[in-house]
Amino acid sequence: MGYLVNKITLSQEDKQSFSENGFIKLKQLFTSEATDKLRKLTSNSHQMKNPPRVYSGEFSKIGYDVEETVTHDIYSSTNFQYVMRQLAHNELTFMQGIAFEIKANQKGFPWHHDIYSFCYIRPEDLGYTLWIPLDPINTKEQHGGLAYVSCQVYSAREYFNFIYKLVQQDKFKELLKTEDLKNYDFQFADQMETFLLDNNKLEEDFEVGDALLLDKCIWHKSYPLKAGPLPSRMAYVMRFVDSQSRHSKVFLEGTYSLIEATSNDVQSDLGYKMANVLKDGEIIPHNFVSLKRS
Repeated sequence: MGYLVNKITLSQEDKQSFSENGFIKLKQLFTSEATDKLRKLTSNSHQMKNPPRVYSGEFSKIGYDVEETVTHDIYSSTNFQYVMRQLAHNELTFMQGIAFEIKANQKGFPWHHDIYSFCYIRPEDLGYTLWIPLDPINTKEQHGGLAYVSCQVYSAREYFNFIYKLVQQDKFKELLKTEDLKNYDFQFADQMETFLLDNNKLEEDFEVGDALLLDKCIWHKSYPLKAGPLPSRMAYVMRFVDSQSRHSKVFLEGTYSLIEATSNDVQSDLGYKMANVLKDGEIIPHNFVSLKRS
């Protein structure tokens, strides 16, 4: 399985930067065989569908639980685990594979954090997103990549803590019935936050084979794909949690209630699957990906 992932040894400076800023670009983490297989998986998966009308992002297609043998071979490979151990506190548990495609002039997602994607674990527990572009990203030409902001500038960690406390309030169910809540979107940046984020954003070119690892509390957004030689840009995302992360039924159910009350759609049923097999406070098992298929 080593043919899919290159063995990268990170410098102390790289590891310190990730610890402080919450993101790191991993140059040529994947071999061409890996990216070819991920591109084939993304292109052919029956999970890839047109986003619903109410979807908050602007994409051509998006798919959840897009996972095949190549996915397992990547995260279980010795080289992949070697790289991740240099950055994460503990072993990582794979949770979900997601695929995205944007076409020319589509915007993707505005500034957001990953509370929707990690509301099934306690807010203090660690979660990570590995973004793998399957087409080259040139910021001076077509772009279509990501922008992100260091957690030293502005972290979304307090959003996780705030929502966790909010959903436990005595009158939370009454709050869900209020008309004003329909205009509230707690995943995306408001006008003032957008100003701050735009003024502190980072963006980089990516070659096919590069990847970007993000802490769950990092603000990030998509860049539109400009018209040009590339008709579309595909990317594959792998989500992980720390091996000691605990399931939070309260956080999950409360967050999903907020999503539904704000007229948004719970796109992935990952949380529901988790609620069926895990108890509140239970450590996410390393083989969860097989449990969610049962």
